[in-house]
Amino acid sequence: MSTYKEALKKLRQKKKTKIVRKKPTLKKSVKRVRVKKVKPVKRKLVKKRKIIKKRVVRKQKPKKIVKRKKVVKRKRVIKKRKPMRKKVVKPRVYVGKGTLDQLFESQAKVKLLRFFFRNAEEIFQLKDIFKRLRTSPALLRQEMKKLENLGLIKQKKAWLTFEKKRGGTRKEKKTVYYLNLGFDFFNELRDLILKSTIASKSDLVEKARKLGNIKLLVLAGIFTGDATAKADLLIVGDKISHKKLNNFIKDIEAEVGKQINCAVLMTKEFNYRYDMYDRFVRDLLDSNCEILIKKVELW
Repeated sequence: MSTYKEALKKLRQKKKTKIVRKKPTLKKSVKRVRVKKVKPVKRKLVKKRKIIKKRVVRKQKPKKIVKRKKVVKRKRVIKKRKPMRKKVVKPRVYVGKGTLDQLFESQAKVKLLRFFFRNAEEIFQLKDIFKRLRTSPALLRQEMKKLENLGLIKQKKAWLTFEKKRGGTRKEKKTVYYLNLGFDFFNELRDLILKSTIASKSDLVEKARKLGNIKLLVLAGIFTGDATAKADLLIVGDKISHKKLNNFIKDIEAEVGKQINCAVLMTKEFNYRYDMYDRFVRDLLDSNCEILIKKVELW
């Protein structure tokens, strides 16, 4: 029995004993500091108390009754403003004041009559008339109303074709104006207006000299009543401003009432064509023409 108990003790001792292996010692000893974990503090949720303020009702004093005085309303005196004077655009006069202008007492009316009689079989929009006559639209409207009341000018609605920017055409219904061919004094007025030509030729010469170094200025065609002439105006010169020339021609067209065939030549070109007996130059100078400026040797 003794041997059995001793064997049990030895077994129990073996279980309790653990083999401890020695760790290799470091040359420098490192101190390890244990960091204590701090537990988060739980904040207590405090409920906000609603503070109810008690309303203190104060006794109001009785209001004093004050009698208001009757106020007499004064009438406002509104000063009448003076009407604004409209700026009247004075038309450019290149042709001068002729007999018709003095007879009809309005240059705008004469321009309208020349325009419609020289384009008797055509129809025009209002904006085209203003653009071509180069006069203030207000004056032209007044004179057109007068001529409509007389029955010389009439208006109607017609379908017109317009060109699109991207190509093609479109149709629109617009109001157009035209000359009444059945007017009582149509033939008499036509003969009177178409016979009238440039009255002040000195003004025309002064304006033409401002274009550049002008050597020759010839009037023909519409200005002389020759329908067979190939050009209405011949200008020969050097250093001519194209912008001024364009305005000059448009102003003359507004006075005459029709588009003008204008020929512009340099002096070298004119001399060459004249010496070579150019048909256009020779026919124009040999016809019933009027020379206003002459600084070139002819014939």
